[in-house]
Amino acid sequence: MKKNTAILLFLSLFVACQSGPGKAEMSESINSLEKEIGAANTPPPDKIEALQTALIGYADAFPTDSLSVKYLSKAGETARLLHQYDKAFEIFDKIEKNYPSSKEAASAMFMKAFTLDNDMKKYDEAKPVYEAFIQKYPNDEFADDAQFLLKNLGKSPEEIIKGFEQKSE
Repeated sequence: MKKNTAILLFLSLFVACQSGPGKAEMSESINSLEKEIGAANTPPPDKIEALQTALIGYADAFPTDSLSVKYLSKAGETARLLHQYDKAFEIFDKIEKNYPSSKEAASAMFMKAFTLDNDMKKYDEAKPVYEAFIQKYPNDEFADDAQFLLKNLGKSPEEIIKGFEQKSE
């Protein structure tokens, strides 16, 4: 009996040592990277990618932790910043699927439409995403923005300004 207990204790210690860093270590690493990136005039892309990897790693390791959805949201933004749009969409979809009642789910849907519109200039693809966002989240803080962007989809800033000027005349 003592032999079995010793074996179980050894296996438990072995598994604990192999499981990787815990929440505190991962969170500290994320905070450290964020400070380093924030202090740089022009953060190096490899540091931004390291942050993205750490954010996703935390969310994957601790999916029920309250920080996970926030970290995924930041990871989606880092992907956009690095012009990794497919990666950004993958992250935004993950937020919508795994955290549908979170505030970040609405933001993720808005950011998909905004990325298609503003970053990729895929107006035909952005339009139904904006429309779905407005329908699903009519009271969200970005609902008015989505309505404005939808109305002005594909227009240059000059065209938008001209439209304002014509309305004020």
